[in-house]
Amino acid sequence: MGDVEGVMVMAAEAVGMVQVLGYPAALAVADTLVKAAQVTLVSCEGIGAGYWTVVIRGEVADVNAAVRAARSLKGHEVISHQIIARPAGNLEHVLPIVVPHQPPEDFLL
Repeated sequence: MGDVEGVMVMAAEAVGMVQVLGYPAALAVADTLVKAAQVTLVSCEGIGAGYWTVVIRGEVADVNAAVRAARSLKGHEVISHQIIARPAGNLEHVLPIVVPHQPPEDFLL
């Protein structure tokens, strides 16, 4: 990990994203993700039409375990999920996947 302009850069760590419908489901998924493995919650953002995306960072095995646990959570259907094992460094400059992450308006084009 390094420090770039006051933002912690988590190079070579995986990114996990889980999309659900509704804030209660997003809260339950976020709770499950951080309890299931040694991961850091990056964001929990409403993306429109009631959909929420929860983003985590951590070692590849931990992110895999956390997303697997979230997918098996009863009562809250996971709409979609994605794991990027080692994202390219330039993604951290344009997407909200860095801890701490900037407000969403900073990423709008």
